[in-house]
Amino acid sequence: MSERREELIEKALDYFLEHGLAGLSLRPLAEHIGTSARLLVYHFGSKDGLVTAVMHEVQARAQASFAAAAARHKTGSANRPLHVFWTWVIHPSNIRSMRLLFEVQALALQNPAGYAHYLEGTSSTWLELIEGALPPSKRNRVVATLCAAVVDGLVLEYLNTGDRSRTTQALDLFTQLMQNRAGDA
Repeated sequence: MSERREELIEKALDYFLEHGLAGLSLRPLAEHIGTSARLLVYHFGSKDGLVTAVMHEVQARAQASFAAAAARHKTGSANRPLHVFWTWVIHPSNIRSMRLLFEVQALALQNPAGYAHYLEGTSSTWLELIEGALPPSKRNRVVATLCAAVVDGLVLEYLNTGDRSRTTQALDLFTQLMQNRAGDA
């Protein structure tokens, strides 16, 4: 990848994190990041090509960052990875990326033809990361799916309300329920 293309991805990413994707137009974006719409089309082929490149970068950075956090906190507890994931998600350095990823998910639900391809592989990659952080079990994929769904719901609640204390307490309750259920098995 050319240095200029990388620079444009970086600047566009900053713009997306600040302004989101809904109603994105190349001219205002280009003006904001100090280039022209023609140059963006030259480097990315189209607006869609630019958005795809930027969203791949967002996903790659977020997943690499979480994988590093999970590796630093690897333990034998089935619930510890969930707390690591939650702490990582709500960290101020990650929340804007999470907001952007959720925005793209919502846009993909509304307009699958226009946005769904930005999410390709995202769910399975997150599940693999969560599953890999869990202690070995035959049910890891199912447990990872449940954990991801609970965290998704709590992240949406956190993004909507900003109530870190209550959403974290809800996660704590969920992990207690998981531990109690594991003791029944």
